[in-house]
Amino acid sequence: MATSGTYIFNPDLAEMVDEALERCRIDPAKITSRHVLSARRSMRFMLADWATKDYHDFRIKRQSFTLVQSQTEYVAGTDFDLDAGGVAILDILNVVLRRNGVDTPVEFMSRDELLNIPDKGIEGRPDRVFVDKARDGLTLTFWTSPENSTDEIHFDAVLKFEDSDTASDNADIPYYMHDAFAYGLAFRLAEKYAIPDLEAALYQKAENAFRTGSNAVRERGDVRLVPTSGSRRRRGRASSYR
Repeated sequence: MATSGTYIFNPDLAEMVDEALERCRIDPAKITSRHVLSARRSMRFMLADWATKDYHDFRIKRQSFTLVQSQTEYVAGTDFDLDAGGVAILDILNVVLRRNGVDTPVEFMSRDELLNIPDKGIEGRPDRVFVDKARDGLTLTFWTSPENSTDEIHFDAVLKFEDSDTASDNADIPYYMHDAFAYGLAFRLAEKYAIPDLEAALYQKAENAFRTGSNAVRERGDVRLVPTSGSRRRRGRASSYR
C-alpha cells in the first residue's frame, strides 16, 4: 500500500468557509463578500464560545515570574508578560511557588476570602492567590505578602484563541478539532441564513464532533479528588459545543 508519507493537512480559513457552506448546501461559487465577512464573524463568536467550554491542552502554556518583596498584586502584561502583552490570558491553572528548587502548591481563594483577610500586609511565603479576571486583563493577588524577591511563581496560563483574520490564515486549532470547527461554523451559518431543515441536524453533528475532538485531548492521568476551601477549582470538560 502506497501512502503519501506527509502530515501537512491544515486547511486555511477560506477552505473552512467553503467546507461549512457546502455542509449548509450553499454553493461556494455563489457566495458574496458579505457571506465571507459573516462567516469570519461567526468564527470569532464560535471560538469565544469554545473558550468557555473546554480547557484544551493546546491552549495551556506554562509561565513563570519572580515575586517582589511586599508586592501582593501582579498584573498580566505589566508585572508578568505573555503573548500579546498579557491580553491573551483567559485564566490561570495550577499555581506553585518555587523556592530553592522546591515547588509548593499555591491554593486559589475567592474574592470574599481575600476581602476577609484582616491584615493583608503580613509577609511570609505566599500560599494563596486570587485570580481577578477583569474585562481588560487579569491580576493575581497573593497572600501572604511575599517576604523576598527571589521566590518564583510557576503557573499554567489558559490562552484565548487567536483571531481569525485573513483567508490564508489557519484556525488556531489542532488537527483533531477541524471537523468540529467546520460543523460548528456550518450550524451557525444555517442559523443565520434560515435553513430550518438543516439547523437541528447540523447542531447535533457539531455537538458530536466537538465532543469527539475534546475527548482526543483529554488528560489521561488518574482522577484524584482534592478537597479545597476556595471557591475556584479547575473546571470540568463540557459536553456542549455551544
